[in-house]
Amino acid sequence: MTDETWRDADPFKTLVLEHLQGLATDQTITRSAHEARTPEEETAARVHTLPRIMLNGAADEGDFARIESLGEGGVGVIELARQRSVGRDVAIKRVRDTSSPGAAATLLEEGHIMGLLEHPSIVPVFALGRDDNDQPVLVMKRIEGSTWRTLLRDPGHRAWERITEDRLDFNLRVLCRVADVAHFAHGRQWLHRDIKPENVMIGEQNEVYLIDWGLALHLPIETADAEPPGLVGTPAYMAPEMLRGVGPWLSPRTDVYLLGAVLHEVLTGSLRHGGETLRAVLASAWLSEPVDYPKETPEELAELANQATATHPSDRVPDAETFRLRIELFLRHREARRALEEGRGLFERLVADSGACGSGDEVAVMQHYEACVAAMRRAVERWPDSPDTRGGLSEVLHWRIRRSLAQKDVLTAQANLLELPTPDPALEAEVSEASRRISLERLAVSRLSDLGRRHDPHPVAPLRARAARNSGLLGGGAILGLGGLIHAGLVPFEWWVLAGATALAAAVVGAAAVHGLSRGGVVDRKGLRSLGWIVVVALALLSTAYFVGLSPEQSLALLPILVGACVGMLADIPRRARIALMLICGACAVAAPLVLHWSPAGLFDLLGVATLVAHLVLARMWDTLAREGRASEPPAE
Repeated sequence: MTDETWRDADPFKTLVLEHLQGLATDQTITRSAHEARTPEEETAARVHTLPRIMLNGAADEGDFARIESLGEGGVGVIELARQRSVGRDVAIKRVRDTSSPGAAATLLEEGHIMGLLEHPSIVPVFALGRDDNDQPVLVMKRIEGSTWRTLLRDPGHRAWERITEDRLDFNLRVLCRVADVAHFAHGRQWLHRDIKPENVMIGEQNEVYLIDWGLALHLPIETADAEPPGLVGTPAYMAPEMLRGVGPWLSPRTDVYLLGAVLHEVLTGSLRHGGETLRAVLASAWLSEPVDYPKETPEELAELANQATATHPSDRVPDAETFRLRIELFLRHREARRALEEGRGLFERLVADSGACGSGDEVAVMQHYEACVAAMRRAVERWPDSPDTRGGLSEVLHWRIRRSLAQKDVLTAQANLLELPTPDPALEAEVSEASRRISLERLAVSRLSDLGRRHDPHPVAPLRARAARNSGLLGGGAILGLGGLIHAGLVPFEWWVLAGATALAAAVVGAAAVHGLSRGGVVDRKGLRSLGWIVVVALALLSTAYFVGLSPEQSLALLPILVGACVGMLADIPRRARIALMLICGACAVAAPLVLHWSPAGLFDLLGVATLVAHLVLARMWDTLAREGRASEPPAE
């Protein structure tokens, strides 16, 4: 009989069930229920080669002291013991009924398999030996906790108090760990054959262990006589091919079936195969008809449970790893749905709050938005291919983009645009157009602001007032001093004297102006530029007068007219100040010929006084503007 033709035979013609009457359908049927797998003489010889483990002996005779019974398995009893040498508690498994055929061989096989398979979810084996009665003894790590079956059937068990996550999520994660260890065993060619909640231990730290490897088989099974005929396994979970006994039809997909049967129990709270008699339960296992799950059962899990428990192995999930990955995928989708629900609720409140609140509540609105978008991002992260999660994130980001555009925050709008799960060309064009429009508006505002600053004398008024006073006192004083020297006959009135005096006056006035037009990092560049142009033009005009043959007196008499013209054209000062300076220069120009006729050296007196008066008038005007600017400033908060 091959693995493709095992369904052709009726197993109920050869199954002998009378000796199993009264057996619970969720109880394991072991090999010892039929006959020994290995001759007793061979088993005894194997046990005799094991090291002796003394139990409850004196301290100098044995390392283990039994404390209490922890429970019973298919063929053995498990006891708590103290290992004196290292001061730790261990679990010791011994044969429950020494008269039961094959029990010792089964325990030996279990210890051997568990020792070979080192995995975080397989209980570590510390020793395998024999007791004083030459019966096998298996020393294992003690697991403090409960069987998964206990938790599934007792919703009020105290162990649930330490489990904070949703119970369905917890049970599915436990099943994932069991599937992982089954896949590990399959990779080393071992088949468990008795996966069920009763054979899963959950520790105090929620660690998961798949126990009771007494029925495990090594693969591949080439012939049908690898084990004497008989029913082995747990009827309520059993795969159809297990009813035919051991043969090449058994494969890792047999364990996949058991995983699917456990998933059925997690989803419904009932066993996969039911019936009033053992024969009825086995008939259910043989048929393995698909289950019509209630509507509230998650569709993904219902489909997986039916596929994993398909009648023919080729129709099942290919391996335990695929089974685990599909459950983990469901868990991610479940987390995504929760995050999406949370995000939608937050978004509804966000829209309502943002429409009702004022600008002063913008910080609160943004806090709500961050919580909302974080939930939507989690949903997309858990389920990136779902239209619902992608649509939820897009809706929130669209809201943020449009709000940013309304607030003229183009950078935030562009950043959120890049995060959209699906590109939106229309919205991209809208953001691009808004960016262009806002840039033009800001440019226009900047230009108007610059224009306003250019025509607003208030910010630099204090600097210009100080510069005018310094320049007037130093410049006027220098010109008057030179005039005094000429009057005394100490300095002749010649071109070189006029040129030197002009250069000196320009230097003095320029130094005073530079010092006055800069303070505290603020520089009146416009004032300096205007002054510079006036000095340059005045020197240029004097040079021209020299080259056309005018005398120093004539050139000096023309200087007020030239300076007045420069002030009118170049000075960056208010209109009333410009008029006042031009009047002073005009008066000097009218008085210059009279003074020249009376005393040429008197021109220096005239220009010195005019310089002093003009700068003091200018200083007074800038002081007035400075006071007006301070009066117009808003009060400090």
